[in-house]
Amino acid sequence: MSLFSTSPSLAQVAASDSLKIAKLITDAQAQLTQHNYQQAITVAQQGLDRSTKLDFKWGFVNSLLVIAQSQKALRNFPASLNHYLQVLPEVEKKNDALKVEWVNYKIGELFQEWGVPEKALPYYNKALALQTTKSNNLLERIAEVYFSLNQRDQSLKMYSQLLEIHRQKNDLKQMRSTLEKMAFIYSQSNDIESSLKYRFQLLDINKQLKDDEQVASTLNSIGNYYKDLKRYDKALESYQAALSINKQISSDGKNNSVVTNLINIGNIYQTLGDNQNAIRSLNEALQIKIKSGTPSEVAVMNNFIAALYQAQGNFSEAEQYTKDAIDILSKTDNKRALAAAYKRLSDLYAKQGSYEKSLTAYQTYSMLKDSLLYREQLNQEKENLKEYVIQATEKEAKLNSIDYEMQALELRNAKEIAEREKQKLALSLKEKELQNLVLQKEQSEQARAVQQLKLQQTEAEKEKKDREIILLEQKRDLQNVEIQKKELERKERLKEIDFKNTKLALQQAQLERVNIRQRYLIFIAVLFFVLILFILIGYIIKRRDNKLLTAQNEEITRQKEQIESINKSLVELNEEKNDLIGIVAHDLKSPLNQISGLLEIMRLEEKNRGTNSDLFAEQIGKATDRLKRMVTKILDVSAIEAKTLNITIEKINIIELLHEIINRFTEMASKKHIVIVKEFAVEVLFIESDKGYVSEVLENLMSNAVKYSPLERKIIVKLNRKINFARIEFIDQGQGISEKDMKNLF
Repeated sequence: MSLFSTSPSLAQVAASDSLKIAKLITDAQAQLTQHNYQQAITVAQQGLDRSTKLDFKWGFVNSLLVIAQSQKALRNFPASLNHYLQVLPEVEKKNDALKVEWVNYKIGELFQEWGVPEKALPYYNKALALQTTKSNNLLERIAEVYFSLNQRDQSLKMYSQLLEIHRQKNDLKQMRSTLEKMAFIYSQSNDIESSLKYRFQLLDINKQLKDDEQVASTLNSIGNYYKDLKRYDKALESYQAALSINKQISSDGKNNSVVTNLINIGNIYQTLGDNQNAIRSLNEALQIKIKSGTPSEVAVMNNFIAALYQAQGNFSEAEQYTKDAIDILSKTDNKRALAAAYKRLSDLYAKQGSYEKSLTAYQTYSMLKDSLLYREQLNQEKENLKEYVIQATEKEAKLNSIDYEMQALELRNAKEIAEREKQKLALSLKEKELQNLVLQKEQSEQARAVQQLKLQQTEAEKEKKDREIILLEQKRDLQNVEIQKKELERKERLKEIDFKNTKLALQQAQLERVNIRQRYLIFIAVLFFVLILFILIGYIIKRRDNKLLTAQNEEITRQKEQIESINKSLVELNEEKNDLIGIVAHDLKSPLNQISGLLEIMRLEEKNRGTNSDLFAEQIGKATDRLKRMVTKILDVSAIEAKTLNITIEKINIIELLHEIINRFTEMASKKHIVIVKEFAVEVLFIESDKGYVSEVLENLMSNAVKYSPLERKIIVKLNRKINFARIEFIDQGQGISEKDMKNLF
């Protein structure tokens, strides 16, 4: 677009030059219209170079405009901004409000599309201040900028003005668009009631426009607001009405709006505790997406149903749907949804007691989450870099403007130098003409004097006087000429001094330009240093993330070692249980052997049953009771698994207990002709312990001594009292225990 007239003023430059520049700009605009942006830039740049050389403002401005618009179309925002900022001061010099308003609007539009709304707002406001009739497009753009800057009150104010304009024109479609944006802003401000009011106005307009699709969409939004207000009956009513309309619109019932309505209805049923209807709605939506949806959409539906089953406590169904979602998402780029699915799977495994699987799923979730965090940090660094580029572009535009002024100044200085050279040449010619006139006059006077001398020889004195007079006149003339020459030389020196002063000023301007360029280079160096700094920060962040990952791996390793330790403990516990069962089997042999021996004696002495039968029966009863106690205590499986013993501490007469145990094995010892000797250092001694376990230990020792002692030997049972304990010794003459087996005793 050309701001100025397409017929440039010929007063600035020669007609041929202006026409050539105008043709270049026309060709560039044609290329821009045909979307040949790179070609448009090339042609417009030729016009810009010629206009700059000739100081042709019209060509300069219009060439910059074509380049700016082409660079914007190519998304090269810094270059576009640079050229627009060079145009702005030129149009401001013209004091044309319409043109200044247009350029400010285009700069604001560029910043907004660039994603820098805070920079766009000042230019939009300047354009708005210059408008006599408010532009709908400009009001809407300002409202969008305010909203993106989180200045919602200002945004609503602009949209309210825009809505009033549309109402005056009874433009229902524009009213609908504006009401949607205002309702959205109120919802973002958590003012649900105000947003709901505008949604009902939207519903009326959509009904007037007979737009069933928009009616269903508005009903769905109203349902969302009722849901936020916890008015679930109203929300369900709105969702069902929207579902009915969407099913009528889509004959096969497979559009996205139907799925959205089904999901919303399922969520409401879940909130109301109607899980059966909730699952039915979500499964209906899933089947639609399986037939017509994308893989990501199918995965999302699986996640919805998995979350519902998880909330119900049906972890196996939730696990299956979550795995289906993971299988689908693994083939897509939706890493955020995949991470959430792995997190849910980890929770489900943990709730089912599968801790190793839970740990594996959580590790995958952590890696995906760390990847997403790094990507977000990288995007933030790109945004910061873009802000620096904008600032650098603005400064570069100012420097380019200064360069243009310097080029124009150099052009004017060159013209002045040429004029001075021309004047100096003319002065030299005039000086030579004057010298020729003086010489001709001298020659003429001399010829006349010679002629007079020849004719008036007789009048020597008179001629002499005349000659003196002539000489005096000639001398005076020569002096006058000399004075004029000195005056001309003085003027020339003054002009030369002025020229040197002008040259000095030009050199100072050039020096200033060099200084500006040096500052620009310093700025570029600083910018480069900042970029290096950002890269270094990114590297530090990456190292920190690596350290965190290493720490997590160490934690996982530690947990793995704990699990291995627990497994090892379980194996040891199982071995201990097996050993204990072996001990039990061994311990049970002793009372059983005793019972067997007593029964054998009773059979041998059947004829004399009246004498010893009662004693043997009593001993058999005692052995049987001890056998029961041993089975009850030692075979306590829960105590074995907990690594504890059911001990009952009581006061025991250890001497009496030893006598009782020795008496049990007297008959067995007598069969092998073994003598049992008692060496008790005290007559009475009590200890505090579990009588059953102590009895079992002592009985095992006594049983082993009798069992493994050779015939006709002696067994000594010693009892000594120490400070805080009693020492009991069983000394036999058997084969003893090997050093290898000694290690396994305790």
